[in-house]
Amino acid sequence: MKSKGLAVIFGFMPGAGHMYLGKMKRGMTLLLLFWGSMGLAMLLGIGALTIAMPIVWFYAFFDNLNLISLTPEELKDAPDPFFFGLLEGVEVKKIKIFQTKNVALGWGCIILGIIMLYNTFASSIVQSLSALLEHFGMSTRWLWSIYYNIPQLVIAILIIGLGIHFMRGGKKKEIPDELQPYSGEADPNHSVGGM
Repeated sequence: MKSKGLAVIFGFMPGAGHMYLGKMKRGMTLLLLFWGSMGLAMLLGIGALTIAMPIVWFYAFFDNLNLISLTPEELKDAPDPFFFGLLEGVEVKKIKIFQTKNVALGWGCIILGIIMLYNTFASSIVQSLSALLEHFGMSTRWLWSIYYNIPQLVIAILIIGLGIHFMRGGKKKEIPDELQPYSGEADPNHSVGGM
């Protein structure tokens, strides 16, 4: 029997209370959503994404309280879907990006590497350009603005491209009709110019 007191204490961290109660997939989903929204907000510099954190926290806390109130039998029968069942019935191997071995992991590493390279080198390049422009008495405010907004611009372009891809993929492609239209049967006794 799980301790209700410990479940409440763990419930203050999104997902931890669920995991303590044995609902690992549900807990992992909430943990990823909570910390993922903070990580994305910091990485992309989009503070508006942090609004998801209190929403996820309150949902996780009260969902945990609901699970605590269940009897052990009801708790055992409570659903434990990953990502709220949105991926239920979807075989990960059949998703196009995962059909080639380690493609998703490879893309993740490439994107992470590009972000790290940008964070490492772009700052020093912009700083050098800024010093050079200031030496000639030019304003560098625009240069720093570009530097800070490039990650958001790239993400926005990727999101737009992804949206276009989904819209184009949603339309069914027309299959060309290879059959000739019916023009009637030719009567072998009937001539075109009359009798």
